[in-house]
Amino acid sequence: MTDLQNKVAIVTGAGRPGGIGAAVARRLARDGAHVVVSDLCRSPSDLNNAGGGTWADLSAVAQEIEELGQGSLAIEMDVTDKATVEGMVAQTKEQFGRLDILVNNAGAAIGPAPVFYLAEEAWRQTLEINATGTFLCCQAALALLIDSGPGGRIVNMSSLAAVKPRPYVSAYAASKAAVVALTQSLAQEVAEHGITVNALLPGDVDTDMKQWSMQLEALVTGQPYDEVVAAWEAKIPLGRLAVPADVAQMVAFLASEEAAFITGQAINVSGGRELV
Repeated sequence: MTDLQNKVAIVTGAGRPGGIGAAVARRLARDGAHVVVSDLCRSPSDLNNAGGGTWADLSAVAQEIEELGQGSLAIEMDVTDKATVEGMVAQTKEQFGRLDILVNNAGAAIGPAPVFYLAEEAWRQTLEINATGTFLCCQAALALLIDSGPGGRIVNMSSLAAVKPRPYVSAYAASKAAVVALTQSLAQEVAEHGITVNALLPGDVDTDMKQWSMQLEALVTGQPYDEVVAAWEAKIPLGRLAVPADVAQMVAFLASEEAAFITGQAINVSGGRELV
C-alpha cells in the first residue's frame, strides 16, 4: 500500500457502487487519505448514459470511508456547472483546510452512433462532461492545491479510446483525447509548484457502463450477451476485463510520493489491449 496519511483528496464521479470512482475513493482512504466524493446523483436519460449513482449510493461510499477511519464528505455536483464545481472545492477547504489530490473521474458515453447519425446534442454533452468537466475541476482546484504546498497530484481519467478509437464512439474518443492533451499542457504549467498531472487510460473495465455497452452490442448484433463478453475478453492479452481496483491502485501510486517524478504521462491500464 502507498502512504497517503493525512492527505486530502477529491474524487469526482464516485457515486456508482461498482464504478471506478468509488473504487478509487476506497483505495485512497485505505492508504490514509481523507476523501471528498462527488457525483451528479441523477438517473441516465433515454438519450445517454450520463447518470451517476444516487445520493444514497454516494453517501454510502462516504460512510465506507469513515468506517476506514478517514474523514469524508459527500457532495452532489455537476462537473459541467462551474458554480457547483467551485462550491465543491470551497466545501473541501472549509472541512479539511487543504487539498492534495484531485481525481477527475466523472465521465459519460452519450448516444454512441455512427458519425452520420450522431445527435449533435450527444456530441456536445459528451465533450462538455468529459473534457470541459475535467477542465473546470482542474481550474477550480488549482489555487487550493498550490496553497496546500508542493506535492499536489492531479489524476485525470481518460480512456484507451483516446489513442485507440473504435467505430461509433467518436464523441467519447474525441473527449478523452482532449483530456490527454489538457493533462500534458497543464503538467508543464504547474510543475513549478511541485504538482504532477497525469492521465490514466483504462481499457475495458467491468463496470455498469461497460456492461451497458456490451448489452447494447448484443442487442444490435443479435449475439448472446455471454458471447459478446467472451469476445471482448479474447481481445485482451491478459484474458479478462479489468476491474475497478486495477485502475484504483494506479491512481493510488500516482497520488503517492513514489510517483513524485512522473508527470504529463498518459498511462494505459488495459491488460495489453492496445497491443492487439
